[in-house]
Amino acid sequence: MAGLSPAPWTPMRRDRDNDCKSVLQQLIEAVDGKTAERFAPWRNKLHEGEAKKRSRAGGNYPTDGDIHPLRLCEEIKNFMQREAILSVDGQEILNFGRQSIPTFVPGHRLNSGPFGTMGVGLPFAVGAKAAKPNAQVICLHGDGSFGQNAMELDTAVRHKLPLLCVISLNGGWTADPERNKPGRDLGYTRYDKMAEALGCYAEYVEQPEDIRPALQRAWRKVEEGMVGFVNVKTDYRARATTVRFSSRET
Repeated sequence: MAGLSPAPWTPMRRDRDNDCKSVLQQLIEAVDGKTAERFAPWRNKLHEGEAKKRSRAGGNYPTDGDIHPLRLCEEIKNFMQREAILSVDGQEILNFGRQSIPTFVPGHRLNSGPFGTMGVGLPFAVGAKAAKPNAQVICLHGDGSFGQNAMELDTAVRHKLPLLCVISLNGGWTADPERNKPGRDLGYTRYDKMAEALGCYAEYVEQPEDIRPALQRAWRKVEEGMVGFVNVKTDYRARATTVRFSSRET
């Protein structure tokens, strides 16, 4: 009817607190004294596997040849502050970083996620430093993914956002250990030279024992207000083992 307003809509009310309490009580009653024992063998297996991997730095990879990405991850893990914001982006280095570098503060771990959004590592780090200027911000990048947004170094320099960027330089889009796919072997790009040209403090590292000193020197420059950059040549043969998203064969 004209001139009449509809009655206000009132949602159905439910006593949600009581619903939750009822379900939780049912779960508590379903848990008996044997529940913990039932999963003890599986927990022990996981614990033993983790202890074996962490028994020494890079315990699951050979020490000969080029720097393994896990060695680089180990150095960064031991160098970074507990409250640091870590942005990781790439392919192999992203997987290795997930496996070996812990994060202790909620919201302080940024990465490209599982859907191939490569190139976001440095932009994420720049944004994190702008949002939390007093935090230690470290960006760990694969060289291929870094190339997608490398000029964000200039953004960090111009806007005075001193962060530390570390590159796992395994030869670009190598794609496979044989490096036999056309257009995939880009060689070892001296991104450190580019970083220097943009006004960063930069170093190039080829030996594992030189990683930590380079990180320390770069961080001292970061504390002075510069963007620090460490370009680390890593083993192109290293491949991270990850769980498939689906067990179905395609």
